Amino acid sequence: MKCRLLFPLLLLNLFAVAQHKPWCNTDQLMQHELESNPATAAKVEEGWNQIRAFIQSEENNRSANTIITIPVVFHVIHSGQAVGTGINISDAQIQSQMAVLNECFRKKNADTSLIPNWFKGRDADLGIEFCLATSDPQGNPTTGITRDYYPNLANFDVNVKPTTQWDPNRYLNIWSTILQSPLLGYATPPFFGPLNQDGVVLDYRQIGKNPANPFGSGKLGRTCVHEVGHWLGLYHTFQDSCAGTTPQTCAFMGDRVCDTPPSKEATYGSSPNLVQNTCTESPVDEYDMWMNYMDYVNDNWLIMFTNGQREIVRAVLNTSRLSIQSSLGCTNTASTFSYTGKVVDASTNQGVAGAKVLFDGAQDFEATTDANGNFTINNMYEGYYDVYAGKWGWRTNFFMSHEYFISVSPTVTIPIKGHQYYDDFIFNYNWNATGTAGGGFWTRDIPIGTFYQSNAANPAQDIYDDYGLKCFVTGNAGGAADADDVDNGTVTLFSPSFDLSNYTDPYLRYYRWFASLAIGGNTPDDFMTVKLNNGITTVTVETITTTENEWKQKLFRISDLITPTSDMRLIVEVSDLANGNSNIVEGALDKFEVLESTSVSAEELSLFENVRVYPNPTKGMLNVALTNQATPTQVEVLNTLGQVVHASNKTQAVFSIDVSGNPTGLYLLRLRAGSSEKVVKFSLTR
Repeated sequence: MKCRLLFPLLLLNLFAVAQHKPWCNTDQLMQHELESNPATAAKVEEGWNQIRAFIQSEENNRSANTIITIPVVFHVIHSGQAVGTGINISDAQIQSQMAVLNECFRKKNADTSLIPNWFKGRDADLGIEFCLATSDPQGNPTTGITRDYYPNLANFDVNVKPTTQWDPNRYLNIWSTILQSPLLGYATPPFFGPLNQDGVVLDYRQIGKNPANPFGSGKLGRTCVHEVGHWLGLYHTFQDSCAGTTPQTCAFMGDRVCDTPPSKEATYGSSPNLVQNTCTESPVDEYDMWMNYMDYVNDNWLIMFTNGQREIVRAVLNTSRLSIQSSLGCTNTASTFSYTGKVVDASTNQGVAGAKVLFDGAQDFEATTDANGNFTINNMYEGYYDVYAGKWGWRTNFFMSHEYFISVSPTVTIPIKGHQYYDDFIFNYNWNATGTAGGGFWTRDIPIGTFYQSNAANPAQDIYDDYGLKCFVTGNAGGAADADDVDNGTVTLFSPSFDLSNYTDPYLRYYRWFASLAIGGNTPDDFMTVKLNNGITTVTVETITTTENEWKQKLFRISDLITPTSDMRLIVEVSDLANGNSNIVEGALDKFEVLESTSVSAEELSLFENVRVYPNPTKGMLNVALTNQATPTQVEVLNTLGQVVHASNKTQAVFSIDVSGNPTGLYLLRLRAGSSEKVVKFSLTR
């Protein structure tokens, strides 16, 4: 999202809507947050980057058919009325609202027949269901409905929400109260507002549909659908007026959804003009989609979500709101059972000893296989689980997605492939972390994003095309960016030993993150170093000295760097120089892999496929010949300490480098072009 545009466009949009007395206050909440908290814009931008990255990821494809269930708690705020009277609404009215949510988010509402022909096929089942919580945050049984007496509703968000809210990471909190006309409701979208105010607020007269809702025959409960849409990351279809009108801008402007045509302003009423068209799009100019749940027409015409909105919502539920999928809010914890299975070698079908198995559900269950590859999980709950298995030196297998397990479920046999070291940190394979710094130590955890002056320090999410949520990250306490960063020393992460003696042509691939953010005008002088050790010697793979506060994937041919042995280790260091130059320093590592060259894509290998470096050893003049010179090449020569002793840019396919002014010894030649990188060893002699 282009956040530099968000402020003026939102202000424009709010002005236009204000002429018609908006019934949804979510835009005003977003505007207030952007104005009062300078870090919000960067947080929103990072959040939308995560959303778009997830939509493009393999994980999105894997989870596309998974039904996601969201536990809901309704907080009925009243001023002393009897239950079922006035503002103290009945249980039946709330249960009616729950039925409407499930009907609309699963595209089971009969009035989808009213969708105009030109929008048919865009209407989507979002694959999301809602349940009134059956278990409260302490694990006690509940109806999912609470009732709280508040005679004074002034400053509702600050005075009422935090004292009544259930854990927003595990429940969708919905408050029923009285709102001043014409306001019907509002919500906290992802990335906006304090966590202790997260949720949806509704006027009590808009909850549920008639007859369970006694406050008007036209009440269909779709105000709640609209506001929950906001809570799940959807903006108004008229967001920012006629913005995002081309294929190049529709994902970055307006409502950030490409299959909802922009509208100049909100549409009101019960019978709008079917062929209303208030904006001009290209290459095809479309009518306004005012019948979308995220517009303002009356309930009888709010009838559809789109496929693009489905992608956004499901991406939010797999990124910023992912924790809701691990909630026990709708889990029956009273019934448990033991479950057994086996992990086998995919090639031989023999049991794999010491493999790890994860059942990832509302509550996670993990087991380790015995000498024959068998595992047992005791006291497992009935419910839906994703099932994984893996071992150090084997490829993790995502074996089942959203499978329902009960006491009589058949046992599973999970195959895993050997001869490939892989770790996305969904399992604990005992990486070792040490440090001499005063803070910011390495930890395997779900990263908590931090920002300094709108710049990301720590990542807010791990890599999207792996399993689970965890990575290795420095200083993960959250809060202020400088509260737990690397200070005055080095923090070091060591991989477990990996044996490459039986590999033909191994490659190293990983994602890394590094940020060194200057405070008070200082010049950043800190660095991240990645090294390989083969039990005999250690070489520097790369040294990062400039802030690259985004995930970067790197690929190296190991034999170009060091002789592969049976006792290899990856070493990652993040260093803050103790020279009084105060900076914020953070690093992260994810999706570590060692694999044969045959498993590396041709695209990754092609640019520097046949690099010739000669003479090697050299006495001073090094010649380089590239067979696939496609873009300008960045050239660096590094010594064994990882220091850059030569840097240049080349556009020729064949060029020479004079290294005669350096001491004799071993050096690394690093070539970069686009996203490709190649490192070659050479020796300098006299």
